[in-house]
Amino acid sequence: MQQRPLPPDRENPEAGDKSHDFGPIIAAYGSDELMRLADTLAIGLAIEMEPTTWESIRTAGESARPVVLKIPAVPAGIEIDPSGRLRPFRQHGVPVGEEIDKLMTSAGLQSRMHVLTARSRDIALDLLAPLVLPGRFPSRTEFRSVFRWAPLIEGLAYALATRYLAALEDLHECENVEANATSSGGECGYCAMTHTMAHFVLMSSDAPEYSLAKAARSSTSNGWTPSLGFTRARTVWSAAAGAKSAIAFGPTVFECYLQVLATARHAFRIYDALFGLTAIALSHDHAREEVLQAVTHHAQMVGDRSVDDIDCVTLAFRSAIEVLKWRAGEHSPVAALDRLGWSRDHEGDGLASPPAFRLDPTETAPNGMMLGFSALPAILRASPAQHYPRSKARVYRLKLRETEMLHIARRAWLLHPTE
Repeated sequence: MQQRPLPPDRENPEAGDKSHDFGPIIAAYGSDELMRLADTLAIGLAIEMEPTTWESIRTAGESARPVVLKIPAVPAGIEIDPSGRLRPFRQHGVPVGEEIDKLMTSAGLQSRMHVLTARSRDIALDLLAPLVLPGRFPSRTEFRSVFRWAPLIEGLAYALATRYLAALEDLHECENVEANATSSGGECGYCAMTHTMAHFVLMSSDAPEYSLAKAARSSTSNGWTPSLGFTRARTVWSAAAGAKSAIAFGPTVFECYLQVLATARHAFRIYDALFGLTAIALSHDHAREEVLQAVTHHAQMVGDRSVDDIDCVTLAFRSAIEVLKWRAGEHSPVAALDRLGWSRDHEGDGLASPPAFRLDPTETAPNGMMLGFSALPAILRASPAQHYPRSKARVYRLKLRETEMLHIARRAWLLHPTE
């Protein structure tokens, strides 16, 4: 799975590969969802290719009226203004716009749309390839080329992320990691799948809370939290994606996190709950005091039960409380940003630095707090696109050696939740 790093001045030779072999892991987990996402993306691309194809549905005298098209099977639509400019948008409640499937029959557009979508589906798969192919990683431009369609695909993207999380669980169960084991495909697969899962969560990170509330309500009974799959991957970059996942759900998942704080015995489950709660509180300032009080209460109570690493748990609580007490809008400490290779304004490669791909968020930062908590204000200021390097040529800097993959995968597996 490991790919030799590309020199800075060359494009990835896989970019022209039309086979779209998404690999046996992805074939087993989420191939149907991936194809549905590709097909939905292809509809948007097909409309963009020839927006004038849809002009015939306007009636006489309404040339200044935008055309609004309802996308099949998703709560979204596309508006085409009279100049031909497209605007994907979310729909909530009663959907508006013309049903594309009906228009293709009534307006005689079926054959034309078939030709367009055949072409656009290949384009959609090309756009998705850097997000899902093992050994690949998207640049900021490549991520944006898909993210601009987020209103159409964000629900499908989050469904894909949850499928990959299930795959990671199965991969963990199948792998027997011994202290002196040599590297295997499992470690490479684990790292690649964690990144793929993060891409799709970031793709859905601007989704409104109501669209994710159902997932939160259906998962509260099994210890699920929206950030755990990412914080447990034990790199700051993946933890940053976990913070964005928690924020997307917002206060609707407070109870999920508080239940973990009240019952978990594994140190990393407690870390994840504190990290997710703190991320949400910093993004919803009206909830900050409520979260601070709850975290302070659980910090006082955690000693009443046996936890597997009380020093780690104590530092996690202290770090969360300190960050929650920072003034609203306060920046991450400069020393923590330097440790991660991040600039305060996220210029350059943003959050996609080599240290962020390798450092453990639970390590102690120069200010004595856990690194992940010190980095949270900077993470929350970054847009989804700023999780990616500014150019394709810069991607090679992020490549992990097999020994690094083995170390990171073991770091995650050794602290796998035991509840």
